[in-house]
Amino acid sequence: MNKDVIKWRPIIIGIITVIALYIVSNILSGLNISLIDLLLAGIAVGFMVGGDIKVGAINGGIFGVIGGVILTIILLIMYYIAGYSSVLGLLVFSLLTYLILGIIIALVGGILGSVIKLESEKRYPEQEIVESK
Repeated sequence: MNKDVIKWRPIIIGIITVIALYIVSNILSGLNISLIDLLLAGIAVGFMVGGDIKVGAINGGIFGVIGGVILTIILLIMYYIAGYSSVLGLLVFSLLTYLILGIIIALVGGILGSVIKLESEKRYPEQEIVESK
């Protein structure tokens, strides 16, 4: 694989962004909206890497795996602290499903971000501005 396809700086920025969004949204609302956080950060990652759809998908997927694993670990720690340590074994399947769904959503976000970047870079013919006096 070409070294220029994977861009680590946007992936790291996306991971930091998704963790910050998750913590802030969890503190403010008390709800787990990490899938929306993964989508928003995935769009940002795809936009930052630019390139074609394949590059956005690859970087969004890598971001989704790393970010999803980190968010799953944070969820496990929160469940443990909240006293759900006796049922963590039962929650593993749902957390793994949630992780896979998060990876897919981040991948879609990476594709959307790269498409947005491609559309914003298109050059449209400039129209004459008619000045009225």
